[in-house]
This record gives sequence, structure tokens and C-alpha cells, in this order.
Amino acid sequence: MSENSPETIVSFLKHNEIKNMNMLYFMENNPVCSFERTGDSVVLRGESDHPWVYISSPDEQELTVAIKTLTSNDKFFAVIEDWMLPALTADKTLLWQLSTMKLVLPEDVTFPQKPESHITPLSAGDAQYLYDHSLYQGVTSSDYIRNRIQNGLSAGIFESGKLVAWALTHDDSAIGFLHVLPVCRRKGYAYELTVYLISKLRKQGKIPFVQIEEANLKSIHLATKLGFRKDRRVHWFEVQQDKKYSSA
Repeated sequence: MSENSPETIVSFLKHNEIKNMNMLYFMENNPVCSFERTGDSVVLRGESDHPWVYISSPDEQELTVAIKTLTSNDKFFAVIEDWMLPALTADKTLLWQLSTMKLVLPEDVTFPQKPESHITPLSAGDAQYLYDHSLYQGVTSSDYIRNRIQNGLSAGIFESGKLVAWALTHDDSAIGFLHVLPVCRRKGYAYELTVYLISKLRKQGKIPFVQIEEANLKSIHLATKLGFRKDRRVHWFEVQQDKKYSSA
């Protein structure tokens, strides 16, 4: 079997599933354009709301080799670790960047079973409503939200027919888009929605994880209260074309 076959690369990435879970789950959820493995580094290109580039690499020496496979078309980078940033952004214009702390839920953390009758999956028609209430309109879109409702996991709570709280899974299966309308806070809805999605993800054989901006102390507190543990800081960003990349 080829070193660059999907099966071989997936097997290789699973040797460190926590580190590579974003890439592994993205591959399950979205079209993959290409794989490239050089040594112990993997470069993955896939389509979601942008043509994303994922990179898994163990050290700076390996990363230097992997970067040589990038082209002028590689502009959007996902889940890049702190130590990789200088090499990927040097002498480039950074158009935007979103940085988060990745927190992972250990397998031994469990929750008491509770009725879920008041939690329901969302519909595609809810996408614009979620977008209108999003704090991240600069880095997301109603189309992306609609795609995640249709192709991922979603959960909502309604009061008197009005959607008042919700959460989704992102294109890499991270739990996100958690939001509760201000008038409905302090009712435990954020906790309930997160536990609901944790259960659904585990039934799919996936490890639940979240990615939260470190300034969002309330969400960090909720995650740690639920038992999530900090793993590493990761970044999404877009760069302008750089003449050091080939035009291939």
C-alpha cells in the first residue's frame, strides 16, 4: 500500500489521535483534495468554507521540508500549532487570524443520564438566525452554518416556539457555536447542550473536544467544569501569496 494512500495516512495519524483529531475528523466530514506525507509530516488539503491546509509535523526540521510542498494556492491554514506559526507566516501578510485553546474530554469523564426531550436537532432554516446572533460573523457565514446543520450534529432548545439556545459541531467535529440568548441564561442550557453533543459524538466513536478563544473565560470555565482538559493552542489564518511558494 502506498505511503500516501488515505488508509496509510489515517493509520499514521492515529498514532497520536489527540494531536491529529482535527485532521482525522475533517477527513471524515469533508472532501479531501490531496494528501502529502514527507517523513513524519502530513499536509492535507480539503474543502469546507475555505480550501483549508492542515499540517501535522513533529518538529521544525520536518516542518521545513513539509513547507516546500506548499504552493501559491495555499492561503487558508487550519489548526496550526504555536511553534509552527513563524515558519508559515514569515515574510507574508497575515490577512486574519483566529486563535483558540483546544480542550479535549477524557474517556473516563461521564455524565448522569437526563431526559433530552427538550433538546432537538436544528434545521437548515435556522442557519441565518444563528448567523445573525454569531459573534464571529467576520470568520464564518450562514452557508457554513447551514452546512454544519445539514452534515454535522446540532442541538437547540426552544421556549414558546422560539430558539433560545443552540450548539453545533464544526467541520472537524469540534463542539462550537454554543450560544444562549441573554434572557435565557443561568438555566443550565449551555451545560445541557454540550453534554448532549458529547453523547452524540461518543456514539460516533469520536473524542469530544472544543476550541475556545482564551479571552472567553465563561466558555473556558464551562469546558473545564465539564471535565475538558487543555491540550494546545491552535490557529486558523489566511495569508497572501508569497513568491517563495511555487506556482504549481
